[in-house]
Amino acid sequence: MDFFAKNLKCLRQCDPELAERVALQPFPENVTVVQSKDGFPIPRIAGVALHSQYRPAEEGAKAIGDFAFDPERNTVVYGLGFGYHIQALLQQVPGELTVVEPLMTLFRAFMTSVDIQPFLSRVRFRIGETPACLISRLEPDCWNIFKHLPSIRIGENYYNRLDEGLEVKGLLQNRTLRVMIVNPLYGGSLPTAHHCAGALRNMGHEVATVDCEEFAQGFSSLKGVTHNPENSEILSRNFMNFMGEIAAAKATEFQPDLILALAQAPLTPEAIQKLRALKIPVVFWFVEDFRTLPYWNEVATSYDHIFTLQDGEFHDLLRSKGVRDCYYLPQACFPDVHKHLPLTEEEMIKYGVDVSFMGAAYHNRIQSFPRLMNLDFKIWGTEWNLETPLGRLVQNNNKRLSPEEIVKIYNAAKINMNLHSSTYHYGIHPDGDFVNPRTFEIAACQGFQLVDSRKDLSRMFKVGEEIIAFDTLDQMQDQINYYLSRPEERNAITLKSYQRVVKEHTMEHRMQELLLHVFLDRKSSLDSIGEVQRDPLDYCIEQAGENTDLGQYLKQFKGQHPFSLKTVVEHIHQGEGALDQKETLFLMMDQVVEANT
Repeated sequence: MDFFAKNLKCLRQCDPELAERVALQPFPENVTVVQSKDGFPIPRIAGVALHSQYRPAEEGAKAIGDFAFDPERNTVVYGLGFGYHIQALLQQVPGELTVVEPLMTLFRAFMTSVDIQPFLSRVRFRIGETPACLISRLEPDCWNIFKHLPSIRIGENYYNRLDEGLEVKGLLQNRTLRVMIVNPLYGGSLPTAHHCAGALRNMGHEVATVDCEEFAQGFSSLKGVTHNPENSEILSRNFMNFMGEIAAAKATEFQPDLILALAQAPLTPEAIQKLRALKIPVVFWFVEDFRTLPYWNEVATSYDHIFTLQDGEFHDLLRSKGVRDCYYLPQACFPDVHKHLPLTEEEMIKYGVDVSFMGAAYHNRIQSFPRLMNLDFKIWGTEWNLETPLGRLVQNNNKRLSPEEIVKIYNAAKINMNLHSSTYHYGIHPDGDFVNPRTFEIAACQGFQLVDSRKDLSRMFKVGEEIIAFDTLDQMQDQINYYLSRPEERNAITLKSYQRVVKEHTMEHRMQELLLHVFLDRKSSLDSIGEVQRDPLDYCIEQAGENTDLGQYLKQFKGQHPFSLKTVVEHIHQGEGALDQKETLFLMMDQVVEANT
């Protein structure tokens, strides 16, 4: 019996992204399905049967006989086969199982030959995902692994790679990497660069940044120097060469173990080659739409690794140009910034509203939002025409907002609208193939959002349960009316969305995935990097007592590296007003230290 159409319909309900991937996979030529003696389907790959050809269900039950279930850990199954061992595990292990299978071809045969409905409520299929992705998102420290041995033999290289990734993760946890980040000059990539730096520091690594944004005004001023296109091009090229020299000088001084450049970092191919001469990985995270900013063409082949928000067509283009390694790495939140906040009455008056939007005035938003003007609706952002009826809803007069203000906006609204930008669509981009940072940031703030449907959204969230998406503007309006009148439903979805992002979609998750992917083939280089030293600030807070007045006072210096008595003293000297007892004590300690040195 062919179950594929029925199974695909069921799978689309719970994992539409996986459903779309398997729908594109034709039935594989390398998989043969035969019947066991008792009538069950058995897959054979390269002549190897993945289950008993006599009684596969009985074999599955016997295979798990020695499996020690640990209620404190997540049960992870290496190998799908046709699921007979998984059916046996479901009878013995409560809760959810995660099944890791590298072969989409096998999953396609499984979808054709086996009714998957009994699996769907408690099994999360991770098919064809990279070891770095699985390890960074699924908390491998808490894995209780069951290995389906026939699957391990067929997918030996993949599962060996997964085990090596676990080893690299352990090494990274016990090493302090020196990471240099080359920031963009300006734009939406700049906050991401700051969040990358913060996440890497939180992970225990030492970070230096090339703060290109400090030169943005100078670059902008160059454009007004001459109206001659040739001279203007010469000035821009010289500026870029200058920025490349700054990055090279910083790298020579800092001696990093890895260099990370963000989209719109002002690095020419020549500058990148100079950085690669240090014999360390130089990687690029292109956190932009490749169709909107095509300058990636000029630099892509110069980097060791390219990380992108889009795969599919973009990766095909990159490979066609000779890019050695391209890897899908979506955006994320940074919980140090994006978090739930208690707001004052004044802040609620300023930011509170039924429906809110925070973002720039792209064409599709200008066309779509007039239908919301009959609601209690506030707009925040830049580039809006303030003279129009819609523009009069803009609260910040087109001035740029601080990250703190944006977080308050997300916290205060009953519904945050999240319509991805497009310069040429009316309403919703029909082929949206990346998820913007706002999606994760609103969720981390425990704000409720309505987001336009995106191809990759179901990779990140359970759509309809953890996040609500709309396919049309009419549906968007219906959802606004529905959820405004149902605060309890909003709160339940918000909580699930928050739990998902902090579990899988923080910037720490992304940086760990990036490092795992980069160092999986450079494991030996980690041996020469020093082991993690105890953070002096963490030690001081621990000795003071985390919840004491002194412990709370010291916490404000989190993220300042290196931390020392001098850090505290300089902070006190910059303050105003009378000294409290703690500050007086620190100043006295400083005097004692100076007197004895």
